[in-house]
Amino acid sequence: MGGAIPLQQPAAPAGTGDFPYPAGTNCRYVNCGRAALRLILQHLPTAPARVWIPRFVCDTVAEAPASLGLPVLRYSITEQLHPILPHELRENDALVLVNYFGLTAAAMEEAARACPCPVVADATTALYSPAPQGIPAFYSPRKFAGLADGGIAVAPFPMAADLPEDAGSDHRTAALLQDASPQRVQEAEDALCVIPKNMGAATQRLMLSTPWAEYAARRIRNYHYLHRSLQHINRLSLPQNPQHAPMCYPLVCGIPGLRDSLIDAGVRLPLYWPEVIEATDATQTENKLARTLLPLPLDQRYTPEDMERLVELILN
Repeated sequence: MGGAIPLQQPAAPAGTGDFPYPAGTNCRYVNCGRAALRLILQHLPTAPARVWIPRFVCDTVAEAPASLGLPVLRYSITEQLHPILPHELRENDALVLVNYFGLTAAAMEEAARACPCPVVADATTALYSPAPQGIPAFYSPRKFAGLADGGIAVAPFPMAADLPEDAGSDHRTAALLQDASPQRVQEAEDALCVIPKNMGAATQRLMLSTPWAEYAARRIRNYHYLHRSLQHINRLSLPQNPQHAPMCYPLVCGIPGLRDSLIDAGVRLPLYWPEVIEATDATQTENKLARTLLPLPLDQRYTPEDMERLVELILN
C-alpha cells in the first residue's frame, strides 16, 4: 500500500472528465506545481519584494521565487499545521500559505484574512480544495492520480498564454506507462523544471479524462474510516467531515517504531519532508512533524477492507 500512483487508462473519452479547474485565462495548465507558483508570482498585480514560505514545506516551493530573484524567508507553523504569521511581514511582501493535505483550509483562510500582504495558496497537496475567493492558488494533480507531470495555476487575474511547450512531457508519460517503478517516478520528478511551460498533451488528455469526482468520493470514504478508528491516538485535530477530499490521513502518534513496522508490512510512507529535518533544530515544531507525521494512504485504489487492514497494522 502507498507509494506513487501508477499511470491508469482513462476511464472516459478525453475531454469528458470532471476536472475541477477548467483551463482559461485565469487557469493555466503547466508542467509542474513550482512552475505554476512562478507563473502566479510573475502576474501578481504588484510585484513582491520578498516571498515568505513555511519551514514545513518541500524545498521545491522556494525554487519559484528564487528563480525570479526574489528573497525567500521562512515562517513557522503550529503543531496542528496552522500558520504563524511572522511579525516582520510587509505590505509589499507575498506570503505562501499551505493547505496541508487538504485538511487545513480553515486555518489557511483565517491567516489570509489577517495577512497584510498578498497571499498565494499552496494547494499542491489539496487538489480538491478551491482557494478562498480572490486568492491565487497552485495545484499538483499528479499527486492525486497517475500522471507523470503537470501543475495548475489558478488566479483572480489573467496569466500569460504564450508559454513554451514541455518537450519532455510525452516521453515521461510513455516511460511511466511502461514502468512506474519508484526509480522511474523519481526520474520523472527530477526532470521537472521551474520555468513555466504548457502541460504536455498526453498529460492533459489523461488528466481531463480522469473520474475525479468518483476518486474524491473514495478518498472521503476511506478518510472517514481511518479517522473513526485512529482519532483517539492522533495528536492532530483533524476535521470529522472534511469539505473536500484529502490527499492522505496524516497521523502523529507516540507508537514507537510504527513507521518501520508499517513499511515492513508493505505500506509505503513518504517522509514530508527530509530536507526540513536537515534545515531545522530537533526541538523545532517543523522538525518534529517531519520526523513523526505518517501520511497514511487513502486514495482511490483502496477499499474499506484495505483501510481495515491498515488500522489493524497500527493498533494491533
